[in-house]
Amino acid sequence: MNHVSQTTFHSSCLLQVVTTGPVVAKIQGSVKKLNTAYRNAKIVLYRKSNLQPIAVSRPDQNGNYSFLGLNKDLKTFIVAFDQNQQYNAVIQDNVVPK
Repeated sequence: MNHVSQTTFHSSCLLQVVTTGPVVAKIQGSVKKLNTAYRNAKIVLYRKSNLQPIAVSRPDQNGNYSFLGLNKDLKTFIVAFDQNQQYNAVIQDNVVPK
């Protein structure tokens, strides 16, 4: 079994976990509001085992987001928060990087 280490890099609008080692994967998706691409959201990726936030992202103009450089064995869930606070947060559970 190979040892995999993780390093977290901080910036003003995006926290990203970069995994060094043989297994690197990503999570990607899109945010929609009433079946229309929605970009005014905050997407937070959490580690399921300890509820720690791993990364924060914002969707692009088309509502798409991605988290790169993740370990394939990572168990996560994603919460999308509406920045306008018109709708409740949306949770996607049991998300596994591919």
